[in-house]
Amino acid sequence: MRVLFAAHGASHVPWAVPLAWATQLAGHEVRVAARPQAVDRVKAAGLTAVQIGDRDAGEAFARWRIPDTAGRPRRMPADWPMGPLNWSEERRISWADQLIGLADSLADDLVAFARAWRPDLVVYDIGAVVGLVAAAAVGVPAVGYSWCQPVGAYFLDEEEVPPSYLRIFERFGAEPRIGGDTWIDPCPPALRRPSRVPRVPMRYIPYNGPGEIPGWLPRAPERPRVCVTGGITTSNFTVRQREILEEVAELDAEVLLAVSGAEHTGTLPDNVRLTGWVPLGALAQSCDVLVHHGGAGSGMTGFAYGLPQVVVPESDDNTQWLWGDLVREAGAGINVIPDRRGAPAGLGAAITDVLERPGFADRARAIRREIEAMPLPGELVGYLESRAGA
Repeated sequence: MRVLFAAHGASHVPWAVPLAWATQLAGHEVRVAARPQAVDRVKAAGLTAVQIGDRDAGEAFARWRIPDTAGRPRRMPADWPMGPLNWSEERRISWADQLIGLADSLADDLVAFARAWRPDLVVYDIGAVVGLVAAAAVGVPAVGYSWCQPVGAYFLDEEEVPPSYLRIFERFGAEPRIGGDTWIDPCPPALRRPSRVPRVPMRYIPYNGPGEIPGWLPRAPERPRVCVTGGITTSNFTVRQREILEEVAELDAEVLLAVSGAEHTGTLPDNVRLTGWVPLGALAQSCDVLVHHGGAGSGMTGFAYGLPQVVVPESDDNTQWLWGDLVREAGAGINVIPDRRGAPAGLGAAITDVLERPGFADRARAIRREIEAMPLPGELVGYLESRAGA
């Protein structure tokens, strides 16, 4: 069986790696299509990459500068998540427009590869609408996989579908993919939001990229250990470093600063250690609290090791807020609201609260048990085979 994975972006590649490797280890051929910004991450995971699109289009998407596509949807699916400040209908539609616009810029490359390679199945990140287009163009099934947040461009009813979505399929003479499909979902029950899309559960296996364990890490810390990370592709913690350091300087804890660009910070408080690049899963195993930007990958890695969390989302209108809400609602941590300057006011107090109140850690460990009870990626390969008719 030939399986074509379609990744959404650099920060989403780790979500594809465990299932892609499980599929390959079962004897199937696997290719992972990715934008130029993400190709190196695919190769670093030991998988075979297929580059699609160009860097400029990807950068335009990241900056939200792809022009609005014509024919916006009349309404969006009712189960699209709403942020704590209530994303407007216009904002939600704009997100779908952006995903469709990105798919349009990638479709020529991916369809050309699919027609040449002839996969039996396409497994696509739910943000990578182009995966559906490629599957339709070669007439094979498609299976989505989520990243613990139901934020993608999907249309279950014809009245939801914008002309811009239909036109991508029409360019390749393909029947548009509309209607309920299935998503592979690593989200544990405590964090799962209701959705009309059928889900197949899969255990989250942390993959944070290759790295090396520093000599100091395996030694047991003398004080509680707090890991502060901004994820692998965001810069919001980098620009907030001064405020973060002020907040954590007085903590009775060892603080691991795993933030991109932190080597330029200058003088550090006595309780702060720069980690350099170390895979987050390796750091998490020795920590008591995880502080992060609200990325689902960082958050799920923390929960895979039973860590309560303090979430500091970058802004008031993105999926990082959604993750912070999920953590707060699950009772497994605190969502810190940045002040008007974007600084994480009250971060130190939030970390102390999570360290001192055992209920947060109890809930985080309960979520870890939920994760460990879910089917392993290798157990999902049979499902993929059945969908492909293999």
